[in-house]
Amino acid sequence: MAMGAQGNMGIRIILFMGIGTFLFLMLVSFGVKQSLKPQENSRVPDGPSQSPFDAARAWNDLEFLVGLGPRPSQSEGMAQQQAYIQRELRRAGLPVHRLEGKFDTAQGPAELVNIRGVVTGTMPGVIILSTHCDSFVDGDTPIVDANGSASGTAWLLEMARTLGSTWEGRTLWLLFYDGNNTPNGPHGSHIFHEQLKQTGALSSVHAVLNVEAIGDCYLSLSKDERAPHWLTEVLWNTADRQGYSSHFGLFSEDQASNHSPFRNAGIPALELRDFRYGGSPVDHQKNWQTEADTLDKLCMGSLRAVGDVIYHALLAIDGQLNTTGTRTDGH
Repeated sequence: MAMGAQGNMGIRIILFMGIGTFLFLMLVSFGVKQSLKPQENSRVPDGPSQSPFDAARAWNDLEFLVGLGPRPSQSEGMAQQQAYIQRELRRAGLPVHRLEGKFDTAQGPAELVNIRGVVTGTMPGVIILSTHCDSFVDGDTPIVDANGSASGTAWLLEMARTLGSTWEGRTLWLLFYDGNNTPNGPHGSHIFHEQLKQTGALSSVHAVLNVEAIGDCYLSLSKDERAPHWLTEVLWNTADRQGYSSHFGLFSEDQASNHSPFRNAGIPALELRDFRYGGSPVDHQKNWQTEADTLDKLCMGSLRAVGDVIYHALLAIDGQLNTTGTRTDGH
């Protein structure tokens, strides 16, 4: 009888382990399927713009920029892109400044050119809207970098048209940085920051919004972990009111990029970026900073969503700056 009881117990243990293994494999299989499955609710639905931002014009810019091919710093593609940016800013009625600088490389000093368009405001101080426009080099292979650099560049060009030459608020500087994807970059924003320090103009900068990689059809923007709470709240609350809350996510990333030198100087700064490229983690691995970063993976609606939100958030940012001040660390 004892042997029989022990045998039955052994059978039960084997059955239990078998069922546990089966359930574990089911969960693993489900997880793999989920990683392969696009998250359709991350796609921005078609709909009218909720601001003067014209997503179709932004898309035309995006098509043109990607059509130039790779646009790394100091390349012919970059030169053509910079000429286009300057031309379109002037057509929008903005004063345009070419801001040249140098940085050190293993081969010696290298030159870069930042471009600034100015929307003249009615209040003292400046808010910077920025992006980088040089494309990524994957190993030794330059890529078109449709989402990585072209989407932010096209978006900022359309913001120039949307805002026009004058604005009821602080003056807006629209910065197109060069030298982001060069070795040990980003260089463009650091050089510009140093130029402002040297001329004494840094104190005029009251806030910075850096916008990159926002064209993905499956738009899911991360919170900037180190941004001032009030600045994040303004953008996320605006997104909620505009109906875009599902694309302004709950997760935070420790984001260091072209806004970092301003943040380090105590200026309120935030980066808006989609850190998941594609509808699934597997898609992200295929697309992020690779030759697969192409126009077919981007959608006009994503440009529209970011344009609508920032357009409506700008005056709220002005209002908060009037209340909270322009520094985050007592500087």
